Amino acid sequence: MKKFFILTAILTFAMLFQSCLVSRCKRPQIVGYVYDSISRQPIANCNVGENKTGANGYFELKELRYSQLTFLGFEAPLLMVNEAITKEGYEKKFIALFNPHGGGHKRGAKHDADTIFLKKTPMPEIK
Repeated sequence: MKKFFILTAILTFAMLFQSCLVSRCKRPQIVGYVYDSISRQPIANCNVGENKTGANGYFELKELRYSQLTFLGFEAPLLMVNEAITKEGYEKKFIALFNPHGGGHKRGAKHDADTIFLKKTPMPEIK
């Protein structure tokens, strides 16, 4: 009988702790295009976060998640995303997202950044 109570207690605690482990969104999937602001042409091989754009200027950043031990009544943490967009010869830009309850996004969260236009950096005058 004592073994039964011990086994029941272990299973109860295991189930309680498992329910406290939740998946949080660190960054939703981000998709979009990068174009030149003057020519309106796509910019290939542009760095967006950890990825590069394709020939058509398209980029896709995968969703990032983490596990967090939480208890009843705790809210999801802030979601703050700041991904750099860089290409030599162009001004640097950022994809900035903020959501005060963002970490609670369900799996498959997606942000469409649409079209991002980059300006060319001015060329220094040669004297």
